[in-house]
Amino acid sequence: MSSHAWKLPVTGAVPAQEHSTAKDITRRALLRTGVLGAAMGTATLTMPVLARAASAPGVSHGSEQIGEIYELQAAFHRAKSHQDIDLMVSLWAEDCTFTLNGTTFSGKDAVRAFFLASGSWTSHRMSFVPSFKDQIQVNGDTAFLYFECHDVDLVSGLVVTHLFNAGTIRNVAGTWLFWKMNFGTAPLSVDTIYFP
Repeated sequence: MSSHAWKLPVTGAVPAQEHSTAKDITRRALLRTGVLGAAMGTATLTMPVLARAASAPGVSHGSEQIGEIYELQAAFHRAKSHQDIDLMVSLWAEDCTFTLNGTTFSGKDAVRAFFLASGSWTSHRMSFVPSFKDQIQVNGDTAFLYFECHDVDLVSGLVVTHLFNAGTIRNVAGTWLFWKMNFGTAPLSVDTIYFP
């Protein structure tokens, strides 16, 4: 047996040294083939994502803005749960309004006064959100936002507050802020949206 003998696999494949090609492949051709293959693979993966983003109902600017709006909502609940009034006030536009039980409050000073007198600051609570009920509809630099807050007293563990927050938020210099909001009661329900 010579030193170049090959042990053939059971499949009967021909060893590599016995293969002959009619054309030698150059580095340039191999590189071109690789680049073309990568481009086709990327296009295949990207196009369905772009098509889904463009066809998503209520989304006019893609998921990045939706994510930023969810961050605004999360910061709202973090401020309530940690009793961080400076964070809460920073989430509101300078010319903001919010309405509760027919009374309209205007400006950041009203936001500060309202929340400091609320149960979230006078008692230790954690604010929970049924996020599957959230509604976000982006329209340029404004968006409609609906979400609920169900606050649990940290001492007793009881759910003590059921509220909805809904209205128009605004993108100011790249940051989403609460602008024209409405608060109201939102008894526990899997399906009911309480505003408008």
